[in-house]
Amino acid sequence: MGDIVASVWESLLGFFLFFKPVLDFAVATKVPEQVENIDYKALFANGWFLAPYLALIAWNIYKQQVYSIIIILLFTGSWAFFGTPYMQGILSQEQIQLEAVLPLVGGACAVLGIIVYLIFFKAE
Repeated sequence: MGDIVASVWESLLGFFLFFKPVLDFAVATKVPEQVENIDYKALFANGWFLAPYLALIAWNIYKQQVYSIIIILLFTGSWAFFGTPYMQGILSQEQIQLEAVLPLVGGACAVLGIIVYLIFFKAE
């Protein structure tokens, strides 16, 4: 039994060490800090972001891909929600309260359920 556990452990360790250069690169370029410091209002006012975003939505409207538009808007809405004061309050507490996290988990399950339904059950 010990040999099986040791071989599984070695396999898992090798798998995760395969991604170590990617993690080192992300840490060296300070990607987590850059993601934390995104100014959402400035991003959506920036033409270099807004033009391709609106072009993507316009292309999906032209192609009449309603499900793709819904998925894009769900991702955008979820992303915007994470910048709200409600989320900042949850993340800044020393101990996360369960009653503050349950609505978040419920909303995430609903969004994920809608996306799975659109992709797998209503595929065009």
